[in-house]
Amino acid sequence: MIEQQPQNSDESGSGLSLDNLELTHHDFSRNHFPKSLRLLSPKQFQYVFAKAEKFSNRHWTFIVRPNGLPYPRLGLAIAKKQLMKSVWRNRVKRLAREAFRQHKQAVSGYDIVVLGRRGMQDVENRVLINSFEHLIRKVKQSGLKDGKQRRVAGKPGAARKRRNKA
Repeated sequence: MIEQQPQNSDESGSGLSLDNLELTHHDFSRNHFPKSLRLLSPKQFQYVFAKAEKFSNRHWTFIVRPNGLPYPRLGLAIAKKQLMKSVWRNRVKRLAREAFRQHKQAVSGYDIVVLGRRGMQDVENRVLINSFEHLIRKVKQSGLKDGKQRRVAGKPGAARKRRNKA
């Protein structure tokens, strides 16, 4: 019979076990992607969506919230409505996990939920990875975990031009 270890649950609901303290200290030089770096439960996803900032480009949308932890966590929400075939969804998730794993030090302290966009199945892997890395740079430069407010993107004077057309 296997003994179950008691679980220590923090406020985000990650449930790290007490006997495996190496998960709380993340060595970013190692190329690993343990469960502690993943958003798994609905409670964790709800936490991110509650007070999140949105970063997006042509291929990806990131829902981002500072997590107060010394490491980042990734959640994937690739919808069947956007990518109908499971082969397409699995490929996109695989690319997202790999790009996140390689750049996890740059986004430490954030919870990120990744959403896919329609038509990603027709885009080459390198383009999707470059697009993902672009959003990682935007998140890193945003300073969200430092308490800075994000400026709404847009061109100066764009609202004025729209008003004049109406």
